[in-house]
Amino acid sequence: MLKQKNTGLLTSVLMTVILLLVGWAKPSLAGDYDDYDDDVAKLLQEYQILPDDEGSYAPSVLLFKEGKDSNTLIDFETGLIVLTATTENLLKQSIIDVLLTQIDPSVIDAKTAQDFGLTNNKTNRPFFWEQVLDHTGQAIGSEWRAGKFADYLLKGKTRQSGRFKVSLAMVETHKDIAGGKYVKLAKAASRQHKVPVSLVMAIMETESSFNPLARSRSNALGLMQIKADTAGRDYFSLIKGYKHTPTSSFLYSPKNNIEVAAGYLSILGNRYLVGIKHPKKREYAIISSYNGGAGNLWLSLDRKGNKTKSLARINKMSVSEFYWFLTNRHIRKETRNYVKKVSGKQAKYANL
Repeated sequence: MLKQKNTGLLTSVLMTVILLLVGWAKPSLAGDYDDYDDDVAKLLQEYQILPDDEGSYAPSVLLFKEGKDSNTLIDFETGLIVLTATTENLLKQSIIDVLLTQIDPSVIDAKTAQDFGLTNNKTNRPFFWEQVLDHTGQAIGSEWRAGKFADYLLKGKTRQSGRFKVSLAMVETHKDIAGGKYVKLAKAASRQHKVPVSLVMAIMETESSFNPLARSRSNALGLMQIKADTAGRDYFSLIKGYKHTPTSSFLYSPKNNIEVAAGYLSILGNRYLVGIKHPKKREYAIISSYNGGAGNLWLSLDRKGNKTKSLARINKMSVSEFYWFLTNRHIRKETRNYVKKVSGKQAKYANL
């Protein structure tokens, strides 16, 4: 493991359970930031990290809140990192902290931190290794290099409302690098539950942009946005054979999160959506139901949500007709778009 004295960010992680992503606020209209500190609200406004029509924020956004004097915001989807602080020294420290996110056993239990996805126990490299390159094009793995890059970034700092600010972009292929960390776990879970690995990876990217600490306003957690009291309970009841609601710490583990998600995908296909004869139509139905629930699929097909009638209608459609229906006539707009996103992303993972 790389040696470093700077653990301010990790202390924050422990104290807030890396709480949050931008999902604390009560449901509100787009552009309503009253529930946030003024400086954080300004960041959210400036980078248009707005809630959707249903008041939810993107799980790809992670807010590291180190205290009243500094903030670090990371958008895993766009690859943008924005840092603000009241002094240049604090800003430099924040830059170093986020670049060298690592585990200090004196601050947080190493196993817990490993489960949170903050370390690589084989390479001991920072979490954002190769996703962020310095001004010379080099990966950042030491405090010296992180400090040099911080000094470079500070030359372009801006100041607004008494706070200094810098932003930096991850490399263009940041999501490919981030997703690569979880391919082995996805393959193992896919084999176990007989679901396509391309489906698991496409859902993972769509749900969280590979943010292992993703948390939605509806309390869906982790890489694949598992809700403990629905998908989590179904997994333990129907696959493990006993009633249990998984904890947040359990679901924040990438391995556990992917395992539960793959198990839930198999539950959808083999239990809730049984009766859909064509495998590709069943896969499309699984995608829509992972997002919107099987009940909303039936309601989209039949005004009273009659499953038998809905199944008969699906089985009469061609594959292309059913895809068109899901992306144009499903009762939830979010689900219509979700099916497009996931099915569109599957191709890039087809050869895994």
